[in-house]
Amino acid sequence: MENKVEDNQENEVFKKLRELLAFATGHSVEEIFTTSLLEEDLGINLEEDFPRLIAVINQSFEIELEIYHVLNELEEAEDSVEQLAKLVEEEVELG
Repeated sequence: MENKVEDNQENEVFKKLRELLAFATGHSVEEIFTTSLLEEDLGINLEEDFPRLIAVINQSFEIELEIYHVLNELEEAEDSVEQLAKLVEEEVELG
């Protein structure tokens, strides 16, 4: 049962994140996948555009992601939508 709740929360986070990314990039929601790369596929400049995007994400999810932490995590893994969604989900769970 707990997994269903987590899956639903993850789906809701991803759905909302896709909408924010679509608005920020001009892509349609249907063009944004978990495997989409923020820079390469969506054209988000991590140095110039990303701070504004993180501010919008923080406001929308009522969380406080630190830009430097997010950039470090994305650099260590990959700058995919899935990785960003994981960071948002972790912060949402922490409340």
